[in-house]
Amino acid sequence: MPIPIERCNFADQFRFMHAKPPPPPVHNDKDALHDMSSQIKAFVIFLVAFIALFLYSKSSVGVTFAHQLLKKIDLDKYLVSTSDTDTVSLAMVEEKLEPDSTPQRFLFVGDSMVEPMAYRFFDICRVSGDTMYAVTWYGSTTLGWSGLTLDYYIEETDPTYVIFCMGSNELSSKNLSAINESLRKMKAKVGDRPCIFIGPPNTKPDAGLNAEIAKVFGKKAYFDSQHLEMERRSDHLHPTSLGAREWMDLVAEWMNSDDCVHPVVLTIPDCKQSYNIEHIEVMQVKDKGRRPKTPIVLPQA
Repeated sequence: MPIPIERCNFADQFRFMHAKPPPPPVHNDKDALHDMSSQIKAFVIFLVAFIALFLYSKSSVGVTFAHQLLKKIDLDKYLVSTSDTDTVSLAMVEEKLEPDSTPQRFLFVGDSMVEPMAYRFFDICRVSGDTMYAVTWYGSTTLGWSGLTLDYYIEETDPTYVIFCMGSNELSSKNLSAINESLRKMKAKVGDRPCIFIGPPNTKPDAGLNAEIAKVFGKKAYFDSQHLEMERRSDHLHPTSLGAREWMDLVAEWMNSDDCVHPVVLTIPDCKQSYNIEHIEVMQVKDKGRRPKTPIVLPQA
């Protein structure tokens, strides 16, 4: 049987070998540029937003929106430095401060914010086994309390713990150097006694007052009240009885915690605020303060 011979079509093979390769896929440069531009824009927007938040958190000026003060983010607790490993290690092993359980003699002084808060703090001290002497000086400032008036009440009450609460009359002040000097004098007069400062409940952005308080007294001796929401009186400044009670309870909880530089054991009573208060003195705006009975000997420079 004859073997079939496969015929070869040389013309087809020639056309296949010399055929032109298919053209490469065409890329649209405009689409690629558009995608890259969108990514760059998104990155820039994120970067600008982060920088704005960072600057606002460090700024002493607040911003209001819809009559509300925008809260600042404390970026320091998210940005942990690892350059100094020894410091980080010490912070990790630092022992927790235990609240002081010994009976305290509190001296609670400041501007008109002290009076409504003192009623609640009197109840707290009474059930905690402590005593309190409160002085509210209407219209007073850090300058007024940096003088002889503070010396007078320290001499009169011999406190074991001093609490300042003021600043509402200085929210607009831009003379931060004078405020800083007054705060340092107040702190020096207190001496080695435990001391804290309750910041004002801002109704508007301040010009740097709260930042100066935290700088002089330290963050753990400063209770930040500027972002608190509280019930206020018709003047939209002073708290109502309920607002003052809730504010003072928050301060007491903070004083009882490790977040406070001098924690103390305080019991918050589960009762309504009483008005049968002892040891509170009120000075009017026109008053020029008090002078100590014994001469104050200033330390040698």
